[in-house]
Amino acid sequence: MRQLIFLFLFPLSLATMAEEREIPKDCEILEGWVTVWIDQIRQTREEIIYLKIDGKEPSSELNAKYEYIKYESERFSNAFEKRCDNQGFQGE
Repeated sequence: MRQLIFLFLFPLSLATMAEEREIPKDCEILEGWVTVWIDQIRQTREEIIYLKIDGKEPSSELNAKYEYIKYESERFSNAFEKRCDNQGFQGE
């Protein structure tokens, strides 16, 4: 029962944390964060793939981590496109 509650609350807490994270206004910093999130997605995907190759299912924590990282990556990428004209220069 405790695990069931954890599985329900863990993704909600990640979404709450993501909403509270401030997106930087400086384009260079924002571009760096986009790069970090993309790299985190790649690493997490590889971890999931290697588990599946070994015949194991990824844990719910790993799946939740992947969803959180994907959400943050999309959020930061969208902010970069809007604010920085997708070139790294401060938009108008």
